[in-house]
Amino acid sequence: MTNDFLFHKVSESERESIRKEAKEIMDRFSGRLAKVNEKIPEPLIERKEFEREEKEGKECSEDFRKRFFENAPNKNKDFILTEKKRW
Repeated sequence: MTNDFLFHKVSESERESIRKEAKEIMDRFSGRLAKVNEKIPEPLIERKEFEREEKEGKECSEDFRKRFFENAPNKNKDFILTEKKRW
């Protein structure tokens, strides 16, 4: 098969080799990160107006609504269903 090089069973020795290599990478990264002396400030933006002014809604065309719902992977009659805390 053409996909044989993409996936194969990992032997215990390969698994241990991968584990060691991953640990080395993480150790090098954390070592270099520890050498960074610069403190990065928290981003802070202060604005006089920080809330959006609510306005009257507009009616959308039925064509837009139809296309919008056609593109939604999960929907109910009048609602688009979204995932909750999947990330």
